[in-house]
Amino acid sequence: MSGAQETHGPPQLDNGAISVILGEATARLIDIIARRAQVEELALFLVGGVVRDLLLRRPKLDLDFVLESDAIGFAEALAADFGGALQRHKPFVTATWALDASVAEKLSLPSAGLPDHIDFARARSETYAYPTALPEVAPSSIERDLWRRDFSLNTLALQLSPAQAAGTLLDVCGGLKDLEQRRIRVLHERSFVDDPTRILRALRFARRYGFEIEPETAEWIREALPMLGRITGIRLGSEFELILQEDKAADIILGLQDMGALERIHSAFRVSPELEQRLSMTLDGMPRWAEIATADLALRWSLLLADISERDAHAVCRRLDMTQALTRSVAAGAKLVADAGRLSETGSRPSEIARLLDGAPEVSLLAAWIALSHRPEARRNIDDYCGIWRHQRPSINGVDLKRMGIPPGPRYKYLLERLRSARIDGDIDTPEEEARFLQALITECN
Repeated sequence: MSGAQETHGPPQLDNGAISVILGEATARLIDIIARRAQVEELALFLVGGVVRDLLLRRPKLDLDFVLESDAIGFAEALAADFGGALQRHKPFVTATWALDASVAEKLSLPSAGLPDHIDFARARSETYAYPTALPEVAPSSIERDLWRRDFSLNTLALQLSPAQAAGTLLDVCGGLKDLEQRRIRVLHERSFVDDPTRILRALRFARRYGFEIEPETAEWIREALPMLGRITGIRLGSEFELILQEDKAADIILGLQDMGALERIHSAFRVSPELEQRLSMTLDGMPRWAEIATADLALRWSLLLADISERDAHAVCRRLDMTQALTRSVAAGAKLVADAGRLSETGSRPSEIARLLDGAPEVSLLAAWIALSHRPEARRNIDDYCGIWRHQRPSINGVDLKRMGIPPGPRYKYLLERLRSARIDGDIDTPEEEARFLQALITECN
């Protein structure tokens, strides 16, 4: 390797250390891949987040390998020998190898301890035609590949091949020092202009590890904030999904709000200071009727946007390019929270509350229940709706109405809704009472 600066006295990342941190199965998998590259005398490196987290002694099963040669071809050869699906990304000269139980069996490794996929990339340089554009890539050396990355702590690389260089820790950007000093440092002044999603990533890493953002990096973030308005929704949405899976998701998002990042994405994008309490809801604190995991992304999105209007929720969802189903859930949750006053009215009949809640997706009902912790009456009504009222239906249906000689039409909906409301309100309990009530409705309509 020419030009790579080896650190003096770095932490050791031999196979034994990797086995302790990532588990024996993953360590053996890395060794199998390394030996393949050594036989072919290829320059192979384990790079980025996995090296960072190995040095921090944090288990991470996202394996990223870089070669100074044909990465796609190398991955193809592995898939040909051991099976598994291979997805090629030719514009970026990368490939993703999916590992399943059959691959684990051929590797003679337990599938439970392996990652579900591995990424391979050709060492490359990147140029940006204009700010926020996707990069144009060209083959390059490992050194230039590391310099194109976002933060110094993600530029560390562990060389695995050729054999004589195996175990060398490459630190061309000062990442080790920044790890030791617990700081997030970007590599160049235009980094956030080239890719403003790095603003979100900077705060995500800072909160995850308890690091500080280096002062010059923080200044470049402030200067690049307006660029967030030019990033595509799908890229922003992907970054927020990563944030929502973090243990300190609320801390990250509230930090982004404080620095003005959220309003740069969309003027209506704002979150409640109570977000941390909501996202930290445990299984024990959930209502009995809930069957949605606390880590469910749709639930976390709904809690994130629970305090803006339904209209604004739709607008933010469109900005972040969410699916129609997710947009519907998020907007419905926001509407229910906005309707907290009506949901809390003690004089309302159960059927009136039911009409407010009818049609809302399950995740929206749960999000509203969590967000309305300060509205006990609203919570009780949501509990009663989910546990009792939404299951109550009249025994009479449209077939019965037709049999009675009532012409099909809007009248059916009116009659059946009135019957259901009477059931929910307890005005009728038996089939006989229901029949009498229906007859009275028919007479009234006539």
